[in-house]
Amino acid sequence: MKNNDACTRHARISLLFNANKAYDRQIIEGIGEYFYASQCDWDIYIEEDFSVHHLNENILSGSGIIADFDDSQLAAQLGQIALPVVGVGGSYSNREDYPGVSYVATDNEALVAAALNHLTEKGIERFAFFGLPASAGKRWAQERASAFRRLTRDMPWPGLLYEGMVTDSNSWEIAQQKLAEWLHSLPAHTGIVAVTDARARHILQTCEHIGIAVPESLCVIGIDNEELTRYLSRISLSSVVQGTRR
Repeated sequence: MKNNDACTRHARISLLFNANKAYDRQIIEGIGEYFYASQCDWDIYIEEDFSVHHLNENILSGSGIIADFDDSQLAAQLGQIALPVVGVGGSYSNREDYPGVSYVATDNEALVAAALNHLTEKGIERFAFFGLPASAGKRWAQERASAFRRLTRDMPWPGLLYEGMVTDSNSWEIAQQKLAEWLHSLPAHTGIVAVTDARARHILQTCEHIGIAVPESLCVIGIDNEELTRYLSRISLSSVVQGTRR
């Protein structure tokens, strides 16, 4: 009598995320906690360096994929395959922008609202947002900036936005100079929502260099609750936690 391999083989799910991103690491951890707690008998495939390089045979011969859909190139590739795919990424204000797969979305507006609520509870009445330029290719950053505009539109003082520059070793110094100019232009006791903890750290570092006291003169809150980034700052950083666990 023949064994039916299809009946005994476990489903194999590929996780396509890049662990150099705080959010992706948290998603991987959340999935891992679910599998451990549920004792699910699926087999998980993930690259040894926790990064996505290309859609290899191990991925394409599996049972399904859970992937980072904030990576537009990866999302486009996965839209062309027959396997079941679950995308994970940022929310969109326009429903037509969502991909044509099952999708788990971070609520960008809720993240920004939580940051503003925290600052409001501290007695802050003026708000600013430090984001990323569109050239960075981070759609979620633009969505968070748009959410900030909507949420501060009817406040007594209009919200102030600054995108800054994409930073690398070559542009770091000029980016910090421009950031310093913007910080000096803000009214005292402004609360700044940074689009990520990494951008919040840029603010804290620049404030320290130019003598702006945090939180006495300016308040700062980040998004992601990225532990590593917060350890790299001498000033304590408040941050909004994303919902990567249940």
